[in-house]
Amino acid sequence: MSFDSIFNMLLIVLGFGLLIGIHEWGHFIAAKWSGIRTNAFAIGMGPQVFSYRKGIGLCYKSTTPKVVAKFGKDASEMTDSELKEHGLSETEYSLRLLPIGGFVSMLGQEDGKPDSVSVDPRSYNKCPIGKRMVVVSAGVVMNLLFAGFLFLICFQIGVNFEAPILGLIVPGSPASEAIALDEGSHLQPGDTVISVDGKPARTFTDVQIASAMAKPGVPVELVIKRDGLEELLSYSISPTSVTQEGLLELGLYPASSLKLRTGESGESVLAAIHSTETLTGIRAGMRLTTANGEPVDVWSQFNTLVQECDGKPVQTEWAGLTGTLNVEIPVKPNLSVLRMVDVPASAPQNYDQGLLGLSPLSEIGLILSDSPNNSIFQIGDIVLKVASLEAPRMGQLRNLLARTPDGKVSFTVLRDSKEVELQALIRNGLLGVLLENALDVPRIAQPISHAIVNNKEVTTPIANVQLVAGSEIISIQGRPVSNWEEIRNAFIASGNSVEVELRSSLYGNATTKIAIAISDKEHDALSALGWYSPLPMQMFDPIYVTRSSDGNPIKALTMGFDETINMVTMTYLTIDRLLRRTVGVDQLRGPIGIVHVGAKIANRGLSYLLFFLAIISVNLAVLNFLPLPIVDGGLFLYLIYEKLFKKPPSIGFQNAAAVFGLGLIAMLFVVTFYNDIMRLV
Repeated sequence: MSFDSIFNMLLIVLGFGLLIGIHEWGHFIAAKWSGIRTNAFAIGMGPQVFSYRKGIGLCYKSTTPKVVAKFGKDASEMTDSELKEHGLSETEYSLRLLPIGGFVSMLGQEDGKPDSVSVDPRSYNKCPIGKRMVVVSAGVVMNLLFAGFLFLICFQIGVNFEAPILGLIVPGSPASEAIALDEGSHLQPGDTVISVDGKPARTFTDVQIASAMAKPGVPVELVIKRDGLEELLSYSISPTSVTQEGLLELGLYPASSLKLRTGESGESVLAAIHSTETLTGIRAGMRLTTANGEPVDVWSQFNTLVQECDGKPVQTEWAGLTGTLNVEIPVKPNLSVLRMVDVPASAPQNYDQGLLGLSPLSEIGLILSDSPNNSIFQIGDIVLKVASLEAPRMGQLRNLLARTPDGKVSFTVLRDSKEVELQALIRNGLLGVLLENALDVPRIAQPISHAIVNNKEVTTPIANVQLVAGSEIISIQGRPVSNWEEIRNAFIASGNSVEVELRSSLYGNATTKIAIAISDKEHDALSALGWYSPLPMQMFDPIYVTRSSDGNPIKALTMGFDETINMVTMTYLTIDRLLRRTVGVDQLRGPIGIVHVGAKIANRGLSYLLFFLAIISVNLAVLNFLPLPIVDGGLFLYLIYEKLFKKPPSIGFQNAAAVFGLGLIAMLFVVTFYNDIMRLV
């Protein structure tokens, strides 16, 4: 771990502690205003490092020993008149060892102990109910005010977000099948999202949040601006859960520039480049300027030229720090993306790729530097068998590995035209490699007989055909094929009934012929598949839009207020969606997860760090004011009850509720701690 990463983590820990400290400071100043006796105010938790009390001064550790030595008893045992006589403050201010929050100690109030009341007229329980309501809610108010202040600073500085411009529409996703309500066309890369569900789309995050927070079965309404059209286009799209995270998605990705990523993201860029010999010379941070002689500014323009190349390499020019570089970029054929019927959305991969239900084998495309299989696999190894599973598809392979305990698992791979048996090492369900479709080898993996298309289960053209996984396709309609590009071209060139010749090593290399029926619709889908390059959109920096007040403090104040309200609403929506189970509990993060994510965000700059802390501050406010025992919202409910019925809830009820609340918090801690650890390992 680098020094920068450690420093960023420390920043987040301190920032998180600051937010909790500000929350407690709100309670403290409200208690002082209400006349409640406050014995202690602490920043941090655990043992005291330094403390201060008026009349004693600054001390190492606690002021209590000095107070007792000088006056014979602790300040908490003295009356107000005794404190005044001795010139002592009732409050000890302390800085504690662990920078993870803080607390206020008020006379007659102790979290989790409803019977800790006092007869002192300055105790919490003797304070008027209205003032106690102010004390209880003051921490939440301070968090919201501080969040607004942080947002104000962010917008004065300016914060970059991914622009609400479409870069990639995932094939087979809800977005790919959506048709404009008023014009009849599909969504296209380069389209700009103007509004989502009637609200302005300021960033691409607005689109992602709207889909993730959508109610089940309720479509997301998008209004689109397309270059060359004066009128706006309207789309109504129902998001579905299609990824391992289980969140509702539309199947849209933001637009990218043509500058290769740098920093931590650039490390994966370099690894991918080094794994492809034809990309020699390209480095992270370089910018693609022309493709096939045409100037390009965004990835979608480059991808358009890739689609028009008809499988031929794309001639590109790159700008770097030391000049320009000309590189020939190879392209490969796209395959159909099919969602699996019997694989849940929470699986590592719930889809596979192929043609008409035929799917390629998988090969080792890249071995990561920290892989436990560095000396076992070689780049280009083609997976023929894993444990007892013959010729697995990529999705099957990834899902099988995820279910396999740490240790060894047997592999059979094709290496230099020879079958090689290996004992690979699995760590946390992973091999430490990047898998690719083995498109240069015309062999089939486990066939796909059923898939999900348009949220409906369909049978593929090979559903009723007897196939042996691992077989080699020799010819299609008598036309010899040696790779998946030729296989795809042969299918496209064929009629509605296609004869395929295969050879299987399981039957002594005997050949067999099968017939596949292809509908006109399936023909059209094959023809529209297109091509892809080894430079996917994710390798390039996004196109950013800057949210800024343009130096206007009044505008920044308004933007900060609006963003605070927006985040409060979003937090309540998240809770609602958790209850509706469209957002899984595995999405929740605890302190470790917050630090881990926050450290990455801090690496992007001060404005991102402040924006992140503002979001956390809003979350703390909302969660603290939920009507649950132990937290401020539960205490506020007790005060409402006391106001209505002229007495507080019974001690027995409060004790039982406190136990329930502590159990709920403990369960939440265990769940979030588990989620955090599983994300890190």
